[in-house]
Amino acid sequence: CPRTFSLKTMTHSPPSQQLTFSKHRIEGLTDAIFAVAMTLLVIELKIPETAHITSQAALIDAIGHLGPKIVAWSISFFVLAQFWYGNHRLFYFVKHVDGKFLFYSLAYLGLVSLMPFSSALVGEYQIIFFSQIFYAINLAAIALLAILQSRYVYKHAAVCGTPGMPAAVYHGARFRNFGLVFLALLSIVLGNYVPGTGNIVFALMAILSPISRRREARELAKLSAASTPATFI
Repeated sequence: CPRTFSLKTMTHSPPSQQLTFSKHRIEGLTDAIFAVAMTLLVIELKIPETAHITSQAALIDAIGHLGPKIVAWSISFFVLAQFWYGNHRLFYFVKHVDGKFLFYSLAYLGLVSLMPFSSALVGEYQIIFFSQIFYAINLAAIALLAILQSRYVYKHAAVCGTPGMPAAVYHGARFRNFGLVFLALLSIVLGNYVPGTGNIVFALMAILSPISRRREARELAKLSAASTPATFI
């Protein structure tokens, strides 16, 4: 993080620019909203009360009809878990929360809280193209807010403190989230041509995430090697 603050700047800055908040309140809110959202995803996995289940075959058939909802639940849970993990890593570098970062965080959490509705929509009406658009936009918007959060922490000394977020970590977060935005757009294209199949592309996150972790690890290793004094035998 760049260090551009001086004692003179801090002394004469308006009080609103100096106001920071404890990060623990927003961390607690984040964990609570993720926990609720990830729990609410499973509510749609229920057999309709109007179904007349009188045999084992009928029960298996009824569960089979839940297939699209099960797919939507599993993908949504996996992606939300990825977002939670990324946010958890981000807050390792956050020392204080200012007003702008708080705004980004609340907007991010608002979109996370919308995920149970988006998942239910695409699970119930998977053959209707608009449900895929709505779901993809929800995920892409969360990813874009995650990029804004990580960029703000990376760029602002008042938030990240010392030594700040390494460039490798920021680049890794940006790669994963832009990758998810690309997958969201791809799901819309696929859903337009083959209704009900758009969510399949999000399974590529299982490949995208490890790739970004390895790139991040290599970049960190290079940085560590460059900062280590050479030793001679």
